[in-house]
Amino acid sequence: MPTDASPARQRILLVTGLLGAGKTTALRELEDIGWEAIDNFPIRLLGRLIDREGERTENGAPRLAIGFDSRTRGFAPDRVIERVKTLSARPDLEVTTLFFDCGTAELRRRYDETRRRHHLAQDVPVEEGIRAERELLAPLRRWADVLIDTTRFSSNELQQVIRQQFERLARSGDLR
Repeated sequence: MPTDASPARQRILLVTGLLGAGKTTALRELEDIGWEAIDNFPIRLLGRLIDREGERTENGAPRLAIGFDSRTRGFAPDRVIERVKTLSARPDLEVTTLFFDCGTAELRRRYDETRRRHHLAQDVPVEEGIRAERELLAPLRRWADVLIDTTRFSSNELQQVIRQQFERLARSGDLR
């Protein structure tokens, strides 16, 4: 918790997870409760986005929610983790990683409902794409500060969970 002599730390929420698990819904809700939200952000540019200390307002730096996933060009979970560890060491930042997971059967249902193709399953069944993505994202899932499994959530229920969890963060500064 910052003292009167120290500036408030900028809150950065990195939002990732399996495609179809709720990242975009969560980012929209975060934006509705006052976070600046960016979806499909090239994570390699994260340092450039955050290094803008001159943009602090009288209330401090804006709270940023940054969404990224396995479709990002050059996506490599180990490099993401290293980049975030470096940023987390900065005394002016408070970085939290939020990971969305969902059961394979529910993800398949969601893909069928929207008639979208999984980007890792162009010529194979959607389950194969989900399996490959789950394997690719395993290091980020293990490393994340917060894990939300959306298997049994409707869109409205997910919005409510995000609102409850992250309005509290905005007030208290502590998510864990």
